Amino acid sequence: MAWVLERRDFDALLEALARRGYTLIGPRVRDGAIVYDRIHWSEDLPVGWTDEQRGGTYRLRRRDDAALFGYVVGPQSWKQWLFPPTLRLWRASRSEGDGAFAVEETPLPDEAYAFIGVRACELAAIAVQDRVFLEGPYADPYYRTVRERLFLLAVNCTEPGGTCFCASMQTGPRATAVSTWP
Repeated sequence: MAWVLERRDFDALLEALARRGYTLIGPRVRDGAIVYDRIHWSEDLPVGWTDEQRGGTYRLRRRDDAALFGYVVGPQSWKQWLFPPTLRLWRASRSEGDGAFAVEETPLPDEAYAFIGVRACELAAIAVQDRVFLEGPYADPYYRTVRERLFLLAVNCTEPGGTCFCASMQTGPRATAVSTWP
């Protein structure tokens, strides 16, 4: 289902998502780049910022407008939130008396994320992750749990970078669909 959200209603949407228990993740300026991190309001977004990207080049520069998403896809991906690079699966301990091992599984996450500003190429990447981590006989329970609770707010890409390839891969620049999962 697709909706068009007016700028004047954007903070109301973010507030409603936070009230429903979502942790808001979106783009923000940090350390000389536009990165994905926790946000609370539209002021946290890279309002009026863009980035220039070419082979071997990345730099921020000011825009002449107050665009919320007027930048190229940045140096990070949403995967860090969907499938973190380090994840404890279980813990084992040995009893002092008989030396037997007890295995304790790590509980599945209970945090729900709302990804704000997902581009069409990123939706395609999430669809690939869905196929890898959810389909087949060995679906990943951690990924499934995070994905089931995920809210995606997609935006059309208006600032292609010098290294972008979405048009040639038919994955953008217009956000048209998310994976068919679940």
